[in-house]
Amino acid sequence: MKRIKIVALVVTLFITILIFATPILAQTYIIQKGDTLFSIGKKHGTTADALKIVNSLQSDLIYPGMRLLIPKSMVYTVKLGDTMFQLAQKYNTTYQELLHVNNLSSSTIYPGQKLYIPSSDKNIPPKVDASSLYIMGFYVDEEPNQPSSYNRLASSSSLISAIAPFWYRLSPENGMDIWEQQNGLATADKSAVIEQARQNNVAVLALVHNMLYDGQTNGKMLASKMLASAGTRQTFINQLEWLIKKYGFDGVNLDIENVYLKDRDKLSLLVKELYQRLEPQGYQITVCVPAKTWDDRSNTWSGPFDYSAIGRYAHHVVIMSYDEHGYTSGPGPIASAGWVESVVRFAVQNIPPQKILLGVPGYGFDWQIGRNNPIYLSYSQAMDIAAFRGAAIRWDETGKVPYFFYWDGGREHQVWFENASSLTYKLDIIKRYALGGIAIWRLGMEDPQIWSVINSKQTGRK
Repeated sequence: MKRIKIVALVVTLFITILIFATPILAQTYIIQKGDTLFSIGKKHGTTADALKIVNSLQSDLIYPGMRLLIPKSMVYTVKLGDTMFQLAQKYNTTYQELLHVNNLSSSTIYPGQKLYIPSSDKNIPPKVDASSLYIMGFYVDEEPNQPSSYNRLASSSSLISAIAPFWYRLSPENGMDIWEQQNGLATADKSAVIEQARQNNVAVLALVHNMLYDGQTNGKMLASKMLASAGTRQTFINQLEWLIKKYGFDGVNLDIENVYLKDRDKLSLLVKELYQRLEPQGYQITVCVPAKTWDDRSNTWSGPFDYSAIGRYAHHVVIMSYDEHGYTSGPGPIASAGWVESVVRFAVQNIPPQKILLGVPGYGFDWQIGRNNPIYLSYSQAMDIAAFRGAAIRWDETGKVPYFFYWDGGREHQVWFENASSLTYKLDIIKRYALGGIAIWRLGMEDPQIWSVINSKQTGRK
């Protein structure tokens, strides 16, 4: 009798091994009241799509008491431009292993296809240390008197984690549609930029904004139309999902800067809805928010942005900590160290520090004293002016930023800008508050030496 029990136990163990030695190793979970596939996936480190695949579910409908298999492997949705070899490299496995666990006979894959990524300690992301930063660069095609960001992307890609090209904006017709920025850049060239980034393991985020319209178009009103209801937001999200899948973007950068105070909660809802739609598919959600040192809900510029609500669902939040002095303020630092630290001090009380990307300026302004509307300058343009005017570069010890002044036709000018030295103080703030990284506005305008500083102090997280 004892021998029969032992044999039965061995057979049971053998059957158990056969059941679970499939490509998707799993554990069982009993659904509780209030559970959703999204909440269960988030709790167990998987996705709603993976749960549906493993459990052969045709819909999101689940009920208390139902048993679910929780996959140990990750499910990845193939995007345009992916290859089996690239995915194997990304997740520290081999393409032969990917073929095996997915029961595939060839390495041909297609956008939208679900692939199981074998569970392994090797493809668990390493813990982030203080010397590893997520470095995002805003990418802009040629502007008047300014170079394209392309050369900087090509030369510094080893340090850049992601770029957010300034290519898309809300439609001036209804706000819900997404229009390409009309700057003469052909679709083929967009694809070339994406390919250049992809070859160097740089993520590309589709940036959508509501600025720089011609004529009487009101970007704030367009944002309000898009945010108006669940239906209008859904239309926008549908188009955005189509766009990122068409070009193979890695996610989205939401740069809706001009928002009515009354739309504060709707903007937060949009971020949540974007996350719920795109995150389960493996896409990144990054949101730009204005800098502020307290939540003044009457402030028409920063008031509509609820740091806490946005930070709950965005993977990264770009705090645009620049333009401390700008077009209407008169001369002064673009981003003094003290002001930046006060912005960060407030931000980390509301957003997990590792999600925060500190926006750092690569530009400057030339003010004529007594007038607003300064001239927007790149670092190299500022240096050219200083050389032409014979102006000495000075250092503002309080703000930890450079500046100089000169005279033109009896009128005094002050030029405030950023350089590699001023960046070192901002990197110290990032380290002090354990922030996730930086976002540079914009690639191609900055002091080239900042990349040497970054390389000496940090490594770019890929």
